[in-house]
Amino acid sequence: MKPTLNISLLAILLFFAACEHNVSMETTVHEDGSLDKTIILEVEDTTKNFLGIGPHSGWEMKSVSIEDSAKEKIKESKKWRVTYQKKFTSAEEANQALAAETDSLFKVSSKFEKKFKWFYTYLYYSDTYHKLNRMALPPDDYIAKEDYDFIERLPAEGSLISKADSVYLAELHKKIFDVYGLRAIFEMYYSLNEKLLTESGLEIRWLDTLQSHKERMFDALSEDQNLPDDYLYKAMDSIGIPFPYEKMQARYESLNGECEAKMNFINHASEGKYTHIINMPWPIVKTNADSISDKQLRWSPPSIKFLLKDYTLYAEARKPNYWAFALSVTIFIITGYLFVRRKRARL
Repeated sequence: MKPTLNISLLAILLFFAACEHNVSMETTVHEDGSLDKTIILEVEDTTKNFLGIGPHSGWEMKSVSIEDSAKEKIKESKKWRVTYQKKFTSAEEANQALAAETDSLFKVSSKFEKKFKWFYTYLYYSDTYHKLNRMALPPDDYIAKEDYDFIERLPAEGSLISKADSVYLAELHKKIFDVYGLRAIFEMYYSLNEKLLTESGLEIRWLDTLQSHKERMFDALSEDQNLPDDYLYKAMDSIGIPFPYEKMQARYESLNGECEAKMNFINHASEGKYTHIINMPWPIVKTNADSISDKQLRWSPPSIKFLLKDYTLYAEARKPNYWAFALSVTIFIITGYLFVRRKRARL
């Protein structure tokens, strides 16, 4: 558990270090609602990824080794650029593949709407990046509305920001990781202890004992984040709870593995450098994209945009209904003709 408790160091690693990996997602939207999706990931292990996709789920896959600036293949930490492609008949079908309910996979949900408004037909499409934070502790008691507003107005990844904003961003990182993050991790592992204690068959009164020492345990972590890996787990013994460690060891390892999988996902996904592209079939009329080139929209969101809450990338396009224009003109001409004819008949 030690790697997850050193949260202040993680804050530096996640946002300022060179452990980034590129993530590119591109969707071509068709008039009938079908989607062509291409996802390109940089990975060290081509047999798994943080989206859970691959040939086993119908994706076409192609791998190419990444070379360094000297055009020599990386030897110690070899990485691969893996391309996944798949066609979906609808947004709903895409969501079944990319928005599964899990705490250890990246989730993207798509939405497609088509509306007829006589002279124009409108098409709305969006991809929503679901929040990376999978911790049970809500962040709203730690992160203010002004912080969320600041995150919302951050420009695309790589864009320059003012010195004042740089200072604010650095302080926000500390608040997210040093304050909220440490408490969230503690609550996760403390809940693990509660679950193990309940499942062990001990009397319910021992839960009250654990609860009475909760804040003291947290204070110990706050003061010394280099405590042993199993500090919280073994702490039950130090406060006088007769916990059957040998009997519950396998269950502990199972639950602890789930916690570590969740934390590893958050860490890995937060390190990503993201590019998102949507190709629309008609001219664009509304979007929140960072840039537009004809019918192609591009986003480069920093991961903090969807660290604490969902982030939606959307585009609205329209095409003229020429038959509606022609029919309207025809109706106008016929109506005018009948009006003039009736007026002449009266004379």
